[in-house]
Amino acid sequence: MNVGNIIQMLNQFKQNPMQILAQRGLNIPNNISRDPQSIVQYMLNNGQISQQQVNQAMEMAKRFNIR
Repeated sequence: MNVGNIIQMLNQFKQNPMQILAQRGLNIPNNISRDPQSIVQYMLNNGQISQQQVNQAMEMAKRFNIR
């Protein structure tokens, strides 16, 4: 995956995070707060993502200076 694709995916995610997560088979119930911490914690608690994946995403965000 090249940088252009990553930036495009990031922009799509910023516009509609729930749609992007659903397209990738990650389902977040409506009763979960829409803030990133709550979503990540829900997915961790339900085995939809691993701590390693969270760590990798955080490292990528640091590289791209994303907050």
